[in-house]
Amino acid sequence: MKKKSSLRRFLTNIYLHAFFNRLMMLSPLYAIFMQEHGMTDMQLSFLFILLSVGTFCMQIPTTWLMNLIGQKNTVIVGQLAKAAAFALWLMVPNFWGFAVGMFIWGIQYAAHNVAYESIIYEGLRARRNHGIYARVLGTRYNFSAVGAALSSCGSLLLLLGLDYAAITYISIAVLGLSIFFIARVKLPAHSARHRTKRKARFMTVFKTGTRICMRTPCIFLMMVLTLVVSNICYLDDYISPIGIEIGLPLAFVGIAQFFIMGCTILGQTFAYRFKSVPDWILYTTICIAGLSYVMFSIFYSVSGLWLLGLGYVLFAGIYVLLYSRFQDFLPTSYRSVILSLYSIGDNMIYVITCLLVGLGGSMGSWRISVLLLGAILVATGLWALLVIRDKCALAHNPSLRPVKTLRPASDDMI
Repeated sequence: MKKKSSLRRFLTNIYLHAFFNRLMMLSPLYAIFMQEHGMTDMQLSFLFILLSVGTFCMQIPTTWLMNLIGQKNTVIVGQLAKAAAFALWLMVPNFWGFAVGMFIWGIQYAAHNVAYESIIYEGLRARRNHGIYARVLGTRYNFSAVGAALSSCGSLLLLLGLDYAAITYISIAVLGLSIFFIARVKLPAHSARHRTKRKARFMTVFKTGTRICMRTPCIFLMMVLTLVVSNICYLDDYISPIGIEIGLPLAFVGIAQFFIMGCTILGQTFAYRFKSVPDWILYTTICIAGLSYVMFSIFYSVSGLWLLGLGYVLFAGIYVLLYSRFQDFLPTSYRSVILSLYSIGDNMIYVITCLLVGLGGSMGSWRISVLLLGAILVATGLWALLVIRDKCALAHNPSLRPVKTLRPASDDMI
């Protein structure tokens, strides 16, 4: 009973933090706010790129910080940086204010990509519940998606007479709740000992973790595939401008975000039920989801949003399955290091995505951007079918006899 109670408290705080972290009433408005203050389509994409640059530049420092002050404190530092970014946009509404704010926001992404993900996986493992990780991951993403979906109501607050400044203050206050719940998470007793041990040899650990990542086929292949799929399909930051372009009024542009988040929740909710699906089916689904993006770019209208929604349902589920398999291959002692490398790659590919979207927008319409991304996703699925195939199939299925060179990396191989 005590074990179940501990797990319940742990998951409750994890889920509520995820919810309030994404409950950002600025979500449907800040891109439009920036464009109203003179940002062009390409400048807007450049600002999103700066968010990734900030995450990229701060990834190794935040990993070092986590080893120094712990996982929870690192997440809290990131949340405070995010609040500072929102405040800066309000106080300095010009290109440089937006740019610096985006870079600062990157600190929060860097902290979350390593510290928060480590808290979840290691917390479950310490409580001997690693087997439910895929389900917890999907539920965690659902809480995030629900928060993001409710954030779409931010545009409706304009109808109540609230202005951008008031909505910014509300968003910052909600971040305080996210800090409250992450502070309540109880970490495994051994985490502090491991942190003390790693402080003095951080670079050695980082180099070893990098070498393990590059030399273990399933870690490297699943990392690359997960990174490409999760970033190329990501249009969340552009949903509001796309909604305006296909004919939605400004006050109701959040409806498009709400619909997309609903599709995301649907995909993430049932993803764990397919955790043992054969690789070729998973990779074929990537192609199908990419085709839905291509079709949306052809039937580019409010009524055609269901095609984009279908893609979001599929990609949400695909990402949960891919990321869960990737985590299973990581050795505990080097998890934070490899997740840092993952985050660096995540931001590099997101920069490319933003450039592609910005290029499409500069060519006259966001629909060109959607078409480009859809074509790349179809090609990625084909690449996985032809190159990765079933190389890691035995590794993620415990019911099958493992192959020594392909099974999940463990601490014993260090």
